[in-house]
Amino acid sequence: MSTTQSMAKPKASKDVVATEPAAGGAGGGVSLGKGAFDCDNNVEIPPESEAEVFEEIATMDFPFEGIPTIPPRKDMDHMAFFCEGCRYRVTAYPDWTAAKVKQALWKGGIERSNKPASKRNTPGLQKWQDLGCKCLIAIETAKLFTKPPPDSAYWN
Repeated sequence: MSTTQSMAKPKASKDVVATEPAAGGAGGGVSLGKGAFDCDNNVEIPPESEAEVFEEIATMDFPFEGIPTIPPRKDMDHMAFFCEGCRYRVTAYPDWTAAKVKQALWKGGIERSNKPASKRNTPGLQKWQDLGCKCLIAIETAKLFTKPPPDSAYWN
């Protein structure tokens, strides 16, 4: 069987759902880590909802050589953070300080990422100040609210 034959076929020409397992039996489900957590509501995000919640459903809105791609984010009111293999989603805005974002993560339950005391090499998260957040991108604010030109590397 060729690689193209083992790939799942899209249900519709517009949307391809990331949760569809490959027909060749290699699919292991959506989540490869420790899941996801919604800090605004202090609840787990079910694995079958992660692609939708984090806007990771490939569509043909911006195809690359006929292949569906994940379109630009529309929800600019939420940020995602990885901590101990789990993804945390929290409402946060570009004008917030790092301290305010860390407080929102703490209030939302990120301390659940702590390993049991008997299995960790560090004290773990005891308060919001124990969180370290690194910036993954630095970008001019105006660029967040304008659409890049069609030939921009942004679309690659």
